[in-house]
Amino acid sequence: MSRITKLLIMIVSILGMVQTIWLLGAVMPIDYLSKAVLVTIQTSESWILISVITISTILGIGWIMAMLLIVLAPKKADQLDFYSSHGKLTLSKRAVEKSLQEAVMAGGLVTDVDAHVHLQRKNRVSKVKLSVVEKNNQDLVELGERLQAIVVNEMKNLMDVPVKKVKVKMKPYSEIANKQRGKPRVV
Repeated sequence: MSRITKLLIMIVSILGMVQTIWLLGAVMPIDYLSKAVLVTIQTSESWILISVITISTILGIGWIMAMLLIVLAPKKADQLDFYSSHGKLTLSKRAVEKSLQEAVMAGGLVTDVDAHVHLQRKNRVSKVKLSVVEKNNQDLVELGERLQAIVVNEMKNLMDVPVKKVKVKMKPYSEIANKQRGKPRVV
């Protein structure tokens, strides 16, 4: 989650908490809060008090959850930095995705490989999503396991970053072959 997104969620959460407290203070007679919030006509109707307490509780829990999401959400990275005594090495996410695509294509089992890598900066863990088109009608479970093993090995060789999860989405080649690919480009 980017810093701007976190800042916006934090601002909205604070405003939501203020609104929740104001709602309670405007309807329920609370000693110091009601005097400070607004001089309004407060009701003694029990159904209004119960509904306000229910709504305020739901809103308050929601805003607290949004604040916790901001604080506890792992930072994602577009690149990972490795430091050594010789200097700094930066690997971009796009370079890693390209290397993964080439490694999966080198096996010759699939075509049209699309890889998406999610890097987490703090604990240096990655998640990989592969979208492939299988060439032959073969055992898809075995193919998926082979592709997962290729991805894990390639990530270990490239970055020495453990892979938390590998998702593989496969489409049959017949589905892609039957679609019209568009006209060839003439230059």
